[in-house]
Amino acid sequence: MASAVTTRRRWTRIVGAAAALAVGTVGLAACSSTPSSGGSPDNGTSLTMWARHTDGDLPIKIVDAYNASHKNKVKLTVIPSDSYQQKVGAAAGAGGLPDILASDVVYSPNYVKQGLYEDITKQVKGLPFYDSLAKAHSEAASKDGKIYGVPFVVDSSLIIYNKTLFQQAGLDPDTPPASFDDIYNDAKAIRDKVGGDTYGFYWAGNCPGCNAYTMFGYAAAAKQQPFQKDGTKADFDSSSLNATLALYKKLTDEGIAPAGVKTEDGTNWSNLFNAGKIGILPIGTFDFGALADAKFDWGVAGLPDPKGGSTGTFVGGDVIGITHSTKHSAQAWNFLQWLLDKKAQVDVIAKSGNLPVRVDLADNEYSAKDPRIVQAIKGLATGYTPSSVQYGALVNDASGPWLKAIRDYVFNGDSASLGEAQKSIQSALDQG
Repeated sequence: MASAVTTRRRWTRIVGAAAALAVGTVGLAACSSTPSSGGSPDNGTSLTMWARHTDGDLPIKIVDAYNASHKNKVKLTVIPSDSYQQKVGAAAGAGGLPDILASDVVYSPNYVKQGLYEDITKQVKGLPFYDSLAKAHSEAASKDGKIYGVPFVVDSSLIIYNKTLFQQAGLDPDTPPASFDDIYNDAKAIRDKVGGDTYGFYWAGNCPGCNAYTMFGYAAAAKQQPFQKDGTKADFDSSSLNATLALYKKLTDEGIAPAGVKTEDGTNWSNLFNAGKIGILPIGTFDFGALADAKFDWGVAGLPDPKGGSTGTFVGGDVIGITHSTKHSAQAWNFLQWLLDKKAQVDVIAKSGNLPVRVDLADNEYSAKDPRIVQAIKGLATGYTPSSVQYGALVNDASGPWLKAIRDYVFNGDSASLGEAQKSIQSALDQG
């Protein structure tokens, strides 16, 4: 499983993303056509690659494994997440991009729009396991039917629940909540019957990224994705998101969730659950590592459609692609193809406790040791990743319309807040 350090870094990825991309129009300066190198795809070429620090040491492990088994050598530069977008923007403007570029998946549409990535549609669709890839990532990094990126690092939002508390509250520990009624009733039973400093539910009421990562999963389960039609149409005033905020308001108002959720910005998002004090927590697979030594039994469930019957997930993480300015396209693809192949996905990624990006490898020898991980990998098949070039400003920005709508609804009782957010977000998409 992932280490606690990796878990902390992935929290940072979700809760601390910058609002606006620094690439802007300067990206076009780096996108003039350049000749690709010929010859063997593994001929001793030196390649450069950038990745974000939030992915922990996984990119280092991946590159080390490739370099040890190939004539080509990849020189990896790991860049702090807080400065990653600015670094990419400056490099694009100066013609200094690496051959291979990883990117936070929610910002990949902007990089694609600016022309930073090379079209790899033919190569990706030619993979024998193409249909098993976490499609949400490739779709986010696509435009006009062309693919510019593939999944690099994935995590998945879901519900984690405390089986021990379920049992103490007289609930079936092997029956996780499968609808909004279940979430409320199970969480209430835990608060009522266990009580004290133990609560039934927790959420991060002051974290826009945390709530997109989880609440968008409910919406996806109801087939009401907040961003549609290549990110040009918003659907935030949906029945599923309204039901979500109504549920969270009820849980908060009734004290089933602790008062601290109002100021929770993601910094301590999982702390109380990991300490055994919360019954139900919508979060993500990145918390699995911190639960490796938990003193209680815990299980997982998909984020349900409000009425039950289906589940959804937000597939987070990073995509990776070949930059348009590279002179080593064939060699860079050799790295990406190797990355997606079974050996790298199992012996490097799964072995280190991370999720493979292929659902056909869910039952690999390492992931199979924990059915919860297998369940999470299989969930990638129907995962959702929002695709919008304005995602940062509209969703991840703490001063943006998404977080305002959540807080106005839950803490201020404004049931029309999502309608106002819908108008604001759609207007921005139309202008953009």
